[in-house]
Amino acid sequence: MNVEAQLRKSKDEWEYKVYQLIKEIPEGCVITYGGLANRCNSKFGLNINARNVGNLRRKLYGLLTHDTDLPLHRVGKKGDPLSKFDQPITQEYNKRLRGKEGAWPEPVWLYE
Repeated sequence: MNVEAQLRKSKDEWEYKVYQLIKEIPEGCVITYGGLANRCNSKFGLNINARNVGNLRRKLYGLLTHDTDLPLHRVGKKGDPLSKFDQPITQEYNKRLRGKEGAWPEPVWLYE
């Protein structure tokens, strides 16, 4: 079963909705965990927070690996454009992928 199908069937319905919003983040932009949570809450009437989104991002990296088409590199911690709190492999991917999109080292932040 692919990840999208897994999330669609998850008991935590919000995970699939956040996944869908991550897919919509424009190239060259980065959104904070809290910004993504707020966007999901306002769009779907949910009540999730930045920590939920951070945990989901970590879960998705575990399920998909870093070589994924899902733009997880476009989700980051507010005030941490260099991803210094991420694991080293995630930092490397963020730098490379954001650099390709022109969002390194100073990204355009969405929904702050």
